Amino acid sequence: MMKNPNNNIFRRDFLKGLATVPFLGYFSFAFKNNVTKELNKYDKESFKVLGVNNLEAPKMKLQPTNHDPSKKVRFGVVGNGWRGEQLLYSLGYMHPDDTRKNIDDGKYSKTLKNFLQQEDLNIEFTAVCDTFIVHAQRGVEISSNDIRPAGQQGKTKPAKIFPTYGEMIESKAVDAIIIATPDHTHAEIAIAAAKAGIHVYLEKPMTHNIEEAVTLRNTIKSTGVRFQLGHENRQQMSFKMAREMVQKGVLGDVSMVQTFTNRNGLDGAWIRTRKYDELGNINTINWKEFLGPAPWHEFDPKRYFNWQRYNDYGTGFTGNNFSHQYDCVNQILSLGIPESVVAAGGQYYYKNHGEMPDVLSGVFNYPKRGCVMTLDGTLRSGIYRENYIMGSDASMYVDLGITIYKDDNSDRYKNINQEKLYTYSGESDVDAVTTATSKAYLKGGYGATYIDGKVIDATYLHLKEFFDAIRSNGKTSCDIDAGFEESVTVHLVNLAYENKRMVTWDPVNEKAILS
Repeated sequence: MMKNPNNNIFRRDFLKGLATVPFLGYFSFAFKNNVTKELNKYDKESFKVLGVNNLEAPKMKLQPTNHDPSKKVRFGVVGNGWRGEQLLYSLGYMHPDDTRKNIDDGKYSKTLKNFLQQEDLNIEFTAVCDTFIVHAQRGVEISSNDIRPAGQQGKTKPAKIFPTYGEMIESKAVDAIIIATPDHTHAEIAIAAAKAGIHVYLEKPMTHNIEEAVTLRNTIKSTGVRFQLGHENRQQMSFKMAREMVQKGVLGDVSMVQTFTNRNGLDGAWIRTRKYDELGNINTINWKEFLGPAPWHEFDPKRYFNWQRYNDYGTGFTGNNFSHQYDCVNQILSLGIPESVVAAGGQYYYKNHGEMPDVLSGVFNYPKRGCVMTLDGTLRSGIYRENYIMGSDASMYVDLGITIYKDDNSDRYKNINQEKLYTYSGESDVDAVTTATSKAYLKGGYGATYIDGKVIDATYLHLKEFFDAIRSNGKTSCDIDAGFEESVTVHLVNLAYENKRMVTWDPVNEKAILS
């Protein structure tokens, strides 16, 4: 009987790592070894045919941070809303209120212990800017918290509030900028920062339209600054393993890829019904700065707090959700930009909230690859569905884990009696208060991952990679080229939906053409 070749992946320190490494937000995780027992029934020849004996991805090592004092990186945050605070948490900055909630009678909770054992990334939070003064002030409070990871306890200099991102850039107070603003301001902020020689970490989707994507890509390349797009799934071990399997021909010819993005309820549809009372008003919100390049509109808190649903500011659930699914698939298959896209759907349920469709299907054609990718999404069903990659010899479900099934007509696997060829599973048990949307987000591969014998927050890894690249002039895994492919693909499907026509991509002139 052959020994499972993946046992080295799931050694005891896999679970021990839970107590000593950083996690995403305030979720608790318990990863389970669900490698299928059927694998042990296979002989050596079966594994040789499958080609998974020598996977390199699980052997990856977490490189230490350069703590040379001269290499400390000063960073600023533009957009300190819910995502901005998540990024700060992953960087080792927690709001004092959250610290207090995790201390009971002088004893630290497991969440706080995990947070304090994160690695010090040799960075300094020096500046914050947000169009909502409440968020900006919270940034200052976070920067001033005297409880920090890796023994960095003691009073710190508070971040300075800048009324506009332009003033932050001109101040020379930052070496790098983290942008977590509405989609329509992504490009202009990133371009201004890059032209000033400031390195850019930008939340997805990269831009609000194709023209911005071209300009931003050209600017990043001409200035030479480090750029990282915020697809933390680039750090997820399952996607790295899936890529290697595809490269080794485990699936055969890939002809079809299915992606899904489902959510349900008002929160899942980016409709925020909470009352801001006196906090969110014309006196506390810099409306002009929020609008930026968007058309003028009178102050409207509904537009401000639910901006994802308005075409003037957001990119629909394709930009919010499908951009993740696409990037997962693209890093596995290197599909790039599709040759043509068609789409259908509509705004059938939330008709009084912006222009975002509630149901959308898209078809992305890659004739040179002999492959079609599909998107199916709804905001009226929370059922979870994994990405599905179909090959001539086997098909793969992939998200936080991987499951591979053989094709009944495959000559390659005809001597293998088991339908399920391979399983790599990291299931996360999330606390009871976590929403269904958050659970789907985590299961989709955007939470913790396994690397170097430890379970680690993927966002932390993605940010660490960015700051390490700044110090070493190295590369990032979701660079400007990957961002360009993501951005153009998202905009192509949106254009197809809005115009109810096929859209083709002209790679020479880098333009979308309506058929």
